[in-house]
Amino acid sequence: MVLLGGTAAYLVLRAVRARIARASGDDTDEARQRAKTLATVFTTTGILVIVAVTAMMIVQEFGISLGPILATAGIAGLAIGFGAQTLVKDIISGFFILLENQYALGDAIDTAGVSGIVEQVNLRTTILRDVRGTVHVVPNGDIRVVSNKTKEWSRAVLEIGVGYGENPDRVITVLEEIGAELSDDPVFGDLLLETPTVPGVEAFTDSAVVIRMMARTLPLKQWDVGRELRRRIKHRFDAEGIEIPFPQRTIWHKGNVTPGSSGGSEQS
Repeated sequence: MVLLGGTAAYLVLRAVRARIARASGDDTDEARQRAKTLATVFTTTGILVIVAVTAMMIVQEFGISLGPILATAGIAGLAIGFGAQTLVKDIISGFFILLENQYALGDAIDTAGVSGIVEQVNLRTTILRDVRGTVHVVPNGDIRVVSNKTKEWSRAVLEIGVGYGENPDRVITVLEEIGAELSDDPVFGDLLLETPTVPGVEAFTDSAVVIRMMARTLPLKQWDVGRELRRRIKHRFDAEGIEIPFPQRTIWHKGNVTPGSSGGSEQS
């Protein structure tokens, strides 16, 4: 009867696992991986519980006292727990990362001091590859803050400096025209979720008036759109005669002082 009960519990567990694996509601690779990992965790935990309960009930049927066995198992489990607490921390963190869908395959994230594209997510580690091709293996227990740059959509933000002698209203109009042209482009227009906007003057620096331009894009396409915008802005500013300033410095050179003179200086 005990074995039959354990077998029935296992069959129920398999049915629940199949339902969890199909419950993602999405046909993407990351959704399938997330559902598969959650189902695996659920199944592994369930099997351990079923085996442990079944074994204890069988031992009890043979008239063996469970007290000493449980005490020994408790001491051994405590020792193992102290030695594997980092591993347990990584696994628990990985479970909640997958459960909350904090990031998925292909997302660009910053976490634990590294940045990159998510190539693999499992219970113990997250694997990232940065722009130089370096692979970073991050234990999930070290992940406390995640900055996801590609969750559902992305944004290209440009800080454009122009000379103090330029009319900011004219510059904003030119930037809006560039954004409209990019939106109508047959290639880059498909990467945009809306026409780029120019909120206005963002800051006054030592040598420039900074105007902000923003473009909402598809995930991972903000860098492509940003590079194309900068290219078009440079060509258009050159054609319109709009100054893109660079830092300048005024130097006073002190001349030689002769006896009886008051000294002097010249500006260069």
